[in-house]
Amino acid sequence: MTPRDTLYDSPDLYDMFSTGVAGDTEYFARLAAKAGRVLELACGTGRTLIPMARAGARVTGVDLAPDMLKACHDKVETAGLQRKVTLFKGDMRRFALKQAFPLIVIPYRAFQHLLDVRDQRACLEHCREHLTRQGRLVVNLFDPNLHLMAANLNSHGNASRRVGEVNTPEGGRITATAHRTACAEEQYFVDDWVFEKFDKQGQSQWRKSRVFSMRYFFRYEMEHLFELCGLRIEKLEGGFKGQPYRHGGEQIWTVRR
Repeated sequence: MTPRDTLYDSPDLYDMFSTGVAGDTEYFARLAAKAGRVLELACGTGRTLIPMARAGARVTGVDLAPDMLKACHDKVETAGLQRKVTLFKGDMRRFALKQAFPLIVIPYRAFQHLLDVRDQRACLEHCREHLTRQGRLVVNLFDPNLHLMAANLNSHGNASRRVGEVNTPEGGRITATAHRTACAEEQYFVDDWVFEKFDKQGQSQWRKSRVFSMRYFFRYEMEHLFELCGLRIEKLEGGFKGQPYRHGGEQIWTVRR
């Protein structure tokens, strides 16, 4: 069986529809400016990395997907930030950079791609070993909204939703629809995003399917996971303006050694 293409094999489509959470780039840029040096795991195409570098920090980015990393490299060059940014192809579960950082960040739910507890622990333990004595790790997750999850699933554990639509320079459009299969017992879901391009007359030009999987974490589950990995919780925020935690919103964890 041929492996399915993932969303991270198509950085152009990723950038069109994965635009982050309101205020997240500004939040991480402020943290990076204060820290001076930062490591971003799963840096992708640089949506968060480039604002951190523009804020004055020296940024090291690590990503496992070569196409995403190439897109990030090109953006860094276009922005003239080569002296501020170092990029590595690597796995957040096992990386060894031979240096410690005052700030490590895992933005935009990237940690949730680790479905297995062993992988989650490996990532957090490697982060702990790469923090300076007073360094912080900041991880952004979504808080699972049980009302939405229950309402959108049918008896077979499937759900569909329209992700969005983007206009093309030629006057056409690209649409994206997500088809989700969830496994409540193991707290993860698989999304199959179907992209379709239409010309300005509305005729379909192509269709592409891209998949990805995510694990969801409840608040106290994360507390136990951090403690197990030797990390102390400094704060949990519910939004990028310092809002208190609330069910179904954001989980923005700041932890330290």
